[in-house]
Amino acid sequence: MSVGPHEVDVPITDLDARDDNFRESEDGWPSLDEINDPLDISEEDLPHRFDQGVKGLVQSVWSKFSPANTTNKYQNISSASSDPQFFSDDEDSDLTPNVQLREYTIRRLNQRLYTTVIILVCTFSAVILLLFIPRSARDNGDDSGYTSLVSKRILSNSTHNFHPTTIIVSLDGFHPHYINSSNCPSMHEMLSDGFAAPYMTPLFPSSTFPNHWTLVTGLYPSEHGIVGNTFYDPKLKSRFINVDPKLGLNPKFWEGGEPIWLTAAKQGVNSAVHMWPGSEVPLATEHKPLFVDKFNKSEVLSNKVDRTMQWLDVEDISERPELILTYVPTVDTFGHKFGISGEELTEAIRNVDDFVALMRQRLTERNLDDIVNLVIVSDHGMAPTSKDRLMFIDDLIDLDKIAPLDGWPLMGIRPREGYSDDEIFEEIQHNLLKQPENMRDSFKLYRVGDLPKEWHFGGDKDEFRFNYRLAPLWIIPDVGYLMTTREIFKNNNEQVKPAGVHGYNNTHVLMRAIFLGQGPYFKEKLGQSKKVLPFTNLNVYNIICDGLDLQPSPNNGSSVSSSEFPLSSENLLPTTWGDSTLYPNLPFEVEHVVANATYDNLWRQHDIGASSDATQEVGAAGSESAENFSTMELSDYSSLTLISLYLPAQSDPATSTVISSSTSAPGLFGEIGELLGEGIDFVDDGLEIIGSEIESGLDYVNGVVGDWLGNSGSESS
Repeated sequence: MSVGPHEVDVPITDLDARDDNFRESEDGWPSLDEINDPLDISEEDLPHRFDQGVKGLVQSVWSKFSPANTTNKYQNISSASSDPQFFSDDEDSDLTPNVQLREYTIRRLNQRLYTTVIILVCTFSAVILLLFIPRSARDNGDDSGYTSLVSKRILSNSTHNFHPTTIIVSLDGFHPHYINSSNCPSMHEMLSDGFAAPYMTPLFPSSTFPNHWTLVTGLYPSEHGIVGNTFYDPKLKSRFINVDPKLGLNPKFWEGGEPIWLTAAKQGVNSAVHMWPGSEVPLATEHKPLFVDKFNKSEVLSNKVDRTMQWLDVEDISERPELILTYVPTVDTFGHKFGISGEELTEAIRNVDDFVALMRQRLTERNLDDIVNLVIVSDHGMAPTSKDRLMFIDDLIDLDKIAPLDGWPLMGIRPREGYSDDEIFEEIQHNLLKQPENMRDSFKLYRVGDLPKEWHFGGDKDEFRFNYRLAPLWIIPDVGYLMTTREIFKNNNEQVKPAGVHGYNNTHVLMRAIFLGQGPYFKEKLGQSKKVLPFTNLNVYNIICDGLDLQPSPNNGSSVSSSEFPLSSENLLPTTWGDSTLYPNLPFEVEHVVANATYDNLWRQHDIGASSDATQEVGAAGSESAENFSTMELSDYSSLTLISLYLPAQSDPATSTVISSSTSAPGLFGEIGELLGEGIDFVDDGLEIIGSEIESGLDYVNGVVGDWLGNSGSESS
């Protein structure tokens, strides 16, 4: 079974706020209205055709005994579910849910018995068959040292086998302080009582494309080459513009680093990518994701969940993605339009939390909580803008002397032909000193070699692989300050647009990102500790690789075996850890949506004297201890009720049977019962392991026979 293409028809024109605010028509920059998407990524369901004669006869016989054909259509069976849709394919659909479940269980047991017999017969036949197949013919031909398919672990959700699976979701522009119990009950639970870091630090510049490529490569932007949402490459003699497919999807811009889906494909792990920045770039390799969805700004959030579940529901384990990446631009879009305040942004935050809750709900329905790792990240935060913090670049330099600027709100400046770097630097510096003191102190002028070392951006020409893509001069504004031209300001009716901006110093509190996780990998790594110290997003790539048993490509993150690895025992969050920095940590007053933030309730040091409105907004909830929040049960969060249309019908508690693990019979009989229960569990686990190993071996045999018959059994796009 294969999943068809995801229909989208909107090119990449709104993946982030436009950094090209200084386009000049005489430079030949295309109008966005003229942009056509050069990529038309599509997939075809290729019918499997077999030759007539002996091979066709063998194929026909084999198909009757193939394990892939001994199971019914994928069904999501939940012992607590009373949703009749779960049994819509059954002829006994008029039965009660409990009777339906019992009937289904009986059929499933018979089915598994039949499958076991077939497995034993086929395994014996396979051993005989393999004796006649040369060893060289059984090798996959990959001499790179990567893990082969046959070594992948097999897990079961009680109805289907799965390989270890990870879903990584990026919530563009989502700041950790946006999470509270009223607007974000699902992420509130993950942050307060789940596996998480208080925050994750993006890289400089704190922009969408550089950080999304870092998340999937583990490299600094100056090492992977996507050094901004817009930049000029002097070797290619071409500009990169994130919102222009003609200029943004050139593979030559993306040659730095190996994205996680390529790492996975090289090692036999299937992946599917939903609108992740950079995923649409054509790959000059046979190793590709099974599915790639183009960016579609108009897609509703519930469809993103459906798309992810569609991949998880693929019947054939060999065609099912084990790594899924999903991109959600909602909060970033509203942040650019409305800043960090307003009911519109609050509503966007609520909608995104509903999306996360629905994703978690769907995993639970499929009994995948102990199989699938769900990772929620963001790329950066958001800062407010204002006319009071606006400077005009044409007050500092004659625009005719410089080429189109790189980046935004930070500005990379390249002199036009006939002007030297020194000449432009001195003119800007001279005019900057003429500005009011509060303004000139908020904009720093640098030569590229003098940029702060902690940014890993600039420095010596050969310090980083793609330093040559950085402009020779840079103006870096403080957080919340902005630079534009007088013409653009006039055309915007003297209004500052956008209202919210990122791309500033990556270590500022407003630029922080989130890292939340759930699943078996985090249970194994962190146990009851659950929390780790804040870390940079360089490490996400290695975390995902570790969770999927992948060998990572060389990167700038911390090795899994090192003490610096974020999920190592050395980096567990101490119970006394606190943060003295108050959100939003600005020298000027602004309105924002943060109130009763989960972050502040857990980790803000309450003995710090603060006069900002942030202290007042925490209010009485700020005095509630972190211990109380971390020990609250899910049922204690009264605001966890979601919009009814998102959630399926719940089972009636009166008809549910729950056996508590803490309840036991007293005395000797109770002890005997517990021992018997443990023995039965042990035997059951053993049988399941044996069955999984046999099925794994059969999968291999199935693949060998399929190859001999000329059936590839998989597709890639």
